[in-house]
Amino acid sequence: MNRLKQILVGIGVADLSSIVNENLVNQLNEIGESINADLIAEIIITQNGINCLKDKRLRRLIYHSYSQDRLIAYGFDGLDSMNFQWGDNNKTHNFLTALQIDDLFVSDKESAPEKNSTEISKPLYKYQNHVRKQIYDFLISDQKKRVMVHMPTGAGKTRTMLEAASDFMRYVSDKSFVVVWLAHSRELCDQAVNSFIDVWEKLGNSDARIIRLWEGRPLEDINSDGPTFVVASFDTAYSLTVAHDDSRFEYFSKIRMMNKLLIVDEAHQSIAPTYQSAIEFLSNHYTKIVGLSATPGRHHLNQTDDESLMLSEFYENNKINIVDDDGQHLENPIQFLTEKEILSNVEFLAIDNSDNEISLTEREKDYMSTHLDLPPSVLEKLGQDSLRTQKIISQVIHLVHERRLPTIVFAPSKDSADVMSILLKLHDVKAESITGETPKIKRRESIELFKDNKIQVLVNYGVLTTGFDAPNIEAVVIARPTTSVVLYSQMIGRGLRGKKMGGVQNCIIVNVKDNLTNMPENEQAFLFFENSWN
Repeated sequence: MNRLKQILVGIGVADLSSIVNENLVNQLNEIGESINADLIAEIIITQNGINCLKDKRLRRLIYHSYSQDRLIAYGFDGLDSMNFQWGDNNKTHNFLTALQIDDLFVSDKESAPEKNSTEISKPLYKYQNHVRKQIYDFLISDQKKRVMVHMPTGAGKTRTMLEAASDFMRYVSDKSFVVVWLAHSRELCDQAVNSFIDVWEKLGNSDARIIRLWEGRPLEDINSDGPTFVVASFDTAYSLTVAHDDSRFEYFSKIRMMNKLLIVDEAHQSIAPTYQSAIEFLSNHYTKIVGLSATPGRHHLNQTDDESLMLSEFYENNKINIVDDDGQHLENPIQFLTEKEILSNVEFLAIDNSDNEISLTEREKDYMSTHLDLPPSVLEKLGQDSLRTQKIISQVIHLVHERRLPTIVFAPSKDSADVMSILLKLHDVKAESITGETPKIKRRESIELFKDNKIQVLVNYGVLTTGFDAPNIEAVVIARPTTSVVLYSQMIGRGLRGKKMGGVQNCIIVNVKDNLTNMPENEQAFLFFENSWN
């Protein structure tokens, strides 16, 4: 991005200021950063990468500041020529060529990463094998139709489940049938497909078809002489339950009719109305339903467990728990997995921000009473707190420069994620921000660079809590407070993968302690929902 930044800086601070997010500029100014063209260019690139050039206003500014002879040589003569549609087309490619910018990352189209090596498939660990047997016994039993599988993040839920599913698929006598995997994000859907391929190529007894149903993918014919593994997003599945297109409705009705097994990833979401509709729509009277979760509950700290009880009832009060190597009950599963180096050793640190109390409006108090979590408006206030931001940045700089730890930061808002990323760059830390608005191609590029240790810090908001696997993470900074045990466990879970699971020996979890009235402290709580299942 150095070339793009050079071009933007050439526009000048006055004109660039008309393009940039004013709120970010104000926050950086409050922190004491000098507002100049270099900083504003960094803000623009941080938020949008190469796709900042989608903005026609910015392209017009470039037209005035850049070599017009070069632009004319590539077909851009006059301001009106800057009004072209940005995308994978000749105009865009010619424009980037004129600017001498590599256009490799223009398109948002996803391409599967190429494998550069092979891996020998390792057998399940003993504790996983005991869970696999329990799942298989449930699948071939006639006693219950639903079960929840409860294993910590990093303990191998996906692999264990797919080995049990493969056992079941070999057991089924029907010539043609369907197994469905439901997940809520593209990352989790991709993960399910890749994991199934790895497992079935080792354990399968016939060819199996794979159908991907997420993000508008076309519907493929499911006629097959063998098993079909369908991976669908909840959004796609739910859209079919309300579809007015008879052919699409019939397509999913056929899947339901042939469905022997439905696997629900992140199953604590199962009783949300749209999720429940998708689950019920894709399962027939004989379909076995298996939920997977590290946090099989719904209630927050200091909240009644009514919703968690509803979740338990949805899965027939039937739960398979992680066990020890002898198949016996574990009083402390996290300690057991840590001692086996399945999970990393955790060191907890704190950033004290309790001297800066945030008062809540009546509306915000009402939100908390209803949702028992912080409203978005409070998270925005925390993100705009310059002193708080400086404390976080100081800690991250220490983690990176002094301890050399690859770090992921969960920010309280989109703007704060961008601000932190920019501040870290200004302190010679290789950092990128990822939010729900980050172009897909930039998100994928940043994640891959982080995994390759070419980026030291990923600052994110609203993403990377699930479906994101970077085993090299050695520090997690929780700058987004929550009373949700599920969300908190998902955030810290990004750093818990131990050495035997391809991760690290030790991980630091940094909590930001904010002085919020009547707010409970966050803790990791693998057994928090246990009473709802007894």
